[in-house]
Amino acid sequence: MNSHALRVLEFDRIREVLAAYAVTPLGKLAIADLGPLNDVAEIRLRLEEVREMGELTEIARLPLGGFKDVATEVRRVAEGGQPSEPDLLYDVLQLLRGGLALREALSRQPGDFPNLARIGERMIDCPELRQEIERAVDPRDGIRDDATPKLLQIRRDLRKLRESIRERINRKLSDSRLQRAMQTEGIKFKNDRYLLPVKAEFRQSVPGVIRDRSHKGATLYIEPDDLVLDGDLLIELIDDERDEVQRVLWELTRSVLEAEEGLRTLQSLVSQVDTAHAKASYARAFHLAVPEIVSADEGLGFQLDLREARHPYLMWLNRDMRRDIHDIVIDVVHDKVVPLDVRLGNPKRLLIVTGPNTGGKTVALKTIGLCIVMAMSALPIPAVGSPKISWISNLFADIGDEQSIEQNLSTFSSHLTNVVEILREGDENSFVLLDELGAGTDPLEGAALATALLNWFKDQGWAGVITTHLSSLKEFAFLHEEVENAAMDFDSESLEPTFRMITGIPGRSHALEIARRLGIPAEMIEAAEGKVQEIQAPTREVIEKMVESQRRMDKEHRRMQRLRQRAQGERRAAEAEREEAEAEREALRREADALTDETIRSAQKRLLTIVKKLQNVPKPLVEVVEELRWTVELLLTATPLGQRREEFARSLKKEDKVFVPKFRESCTVRKINKSERVVTVLLNGIPTVVSFDDISWVDENESV
Repeated sequence: MNSHALRVLEFDRIREVLAAYAVTPLGKLAIADLGPLNDVAEIRLRLEEVREMGELTEIARLPLGGFKDVATEVRRVAEGGQPSEPDLLYDVLQLLRGGLALREALSRQPGDFPNLARIGERMIDCPELRQEIERAVDPRDGIRDDATPKLLQIRRDLRKLRESIRERINRKLSDSRLQRAMQTEGIKFKNDRYLLPVKAEFRQSVPGVIRDRSHKGATLYIEPDDLVLDGDLLIELIDDERDEVQRVLWELTRSVLEAEEGLRTLQSLVSQVDTAHAKASYARAFHLAVPEIVSADEGLGFQLDLREARHPYLMWLNRDMRRDIHDIVIDVVHDKVVPLDVRLGNPKRLLIVTGPNTGGKTVALKTIGLCIVMAMSALPIPAVGSPKISWISNLFADIGDEQSIEQNLSTFSSHLTNVVEILREGDENSFVLLDELGAGTDPLEGAALATALLNWFKDQGWAGVITTHLSSLKEFAFLHEEVENAAMDFDSESLEPTFRMITGIPGRSHALEIARRLGIPAEMIEAAEGKVQEIQAPTREVIEKMVESQRRMDKEHRRMQRLRQRAQGERRAAEAEREEAEAEREALRREADALTDETIRSAQKRLLTIVKKLQNVPKPLVEVVEELRWTVELLLTATPLGQRREEFARSLKKEDKVFVPKFRESCTVRKINKSERVVTVLLNGIPTVVSFDDISWVDENESV
């Protein structure tokens, strides 16, 4: 995307804001290079990663600590002829360990966060390198004693020799004659030797080799004669230790360099994750919306739909500076930064914004431009709802006074230079932001040139937003369906801008009202108004009629919206009444069923008691009694409710749920005996046999 546009829109400031939400140095480096992407699919993928990251970080904390650009640093140090120091090697280890933890965190819920899981799957591990560094490097002590057997032996010998030398020196220091000769108490370890700080006048009292002296010569640093051989041996062991440590460091450095490609891949993925994490954190703090990116090949035409869009950097500046950047009181920010609504699409592709100076036209341009750049950079944008933005191949911006003394360019020439670049490099997928088109030269010629440019943009199918004071461009918008007018609102009472943009009507500069307010003599204002009336009366009358028509249409649109909302409310109320009536009918039906059921159960109980008394009848009548019993049961279950219960009971399967009204409990079916018409259910953990007549398909709340 055009670098000049990114500069005048101050996209660097948005990068700085986003970088504040990055956790790792890798993420901050990636954000410093963040910019618009050239592929719709990639933009959509990155935005989807941000959405997933926002959801993931609501339920989990990502392990993003300990990641640095170690691959570059190891390479730089090695090319300088030095091995990597233990601290740098430990950073490599931390990268590998952190990569494992991050991979695990991202891959934990692949079904919910598939894009993040795919990033995690690509995070490589270098187990051999990781184990090699773990064996050799300690975060506090550098290279471990047991990094190699040789190093372990050297350090053992060093400890023994140092202990022996210190013991012998301590015995010397207990001599009162030596104490008088000492400049300070104790010994000094200088240049890998144990030395005594002796006063210069007592030189003869301490036999030994002078290894150093103070700046003024008052103190001599002497190595006693009986320690010289051990001192030489100590230096030799120290040199051996350094050589062995250097050898180990070089081995580890070479191993890191061999794994450089894998480490850079891991670093790149970590930076991708941290960038998505920063975007999600920024979006959560400032209530940003993830835009829908519309592809040119989807046949939907150009789309730019922003509702309550705000300038992102003004939002940042108007936050409560005392609070943490993750804890933004968004209502306070929204109250301080005025939003704007922009909707362009077939057939409208060009928006001409007019209004007074300092009325917010330039801020509106930058707000729209930054929302587009942020969306193309796969960043959520400061808008509400579901913003839509067509993919834009290039964005051009000519904003502000860019006259150049060095290049001998006036304001007008500077604007034309930018326009020439736009015409040369743009295409049908470009978006242009032009501030004060046609200004800085003769108004008539400026207007003619501006009109020609707008015609060219229109005919080429370009999209854009243009601010101007030229009346002829307001008329241009009314005459072409591809062009829309918009006005920056102005309070004519206070003569103060409201910074709100009203689409569909042209704005006025209000120059004469402001001049009157500031004290220009009344006769001058009246003369100017007369001149304006003389020149623009016909045009102004047409525009005022169009504006009035637009206002009537807006008023009618608002009235229709109210009627639609009222109709929707009435429909919802009617639907609610219908549902309430249906629920009441269902309740009455259930009540009737329950009452019938209760009556039948009572009758069944009484009749079966009578039948039971007849069981002792003479043998010839037993069959008659049994037939009577079955007939009673058949008649009692032949009611509609009884038939429903019978069908329900016979359709049951193991593990089905039933309700037993007499126990007021829901139970799980364990066994069904259809011939006996009984069901074994698990009632509070105890198997219980109940009759078909004692179970129901309704829950406790629906039962009587």
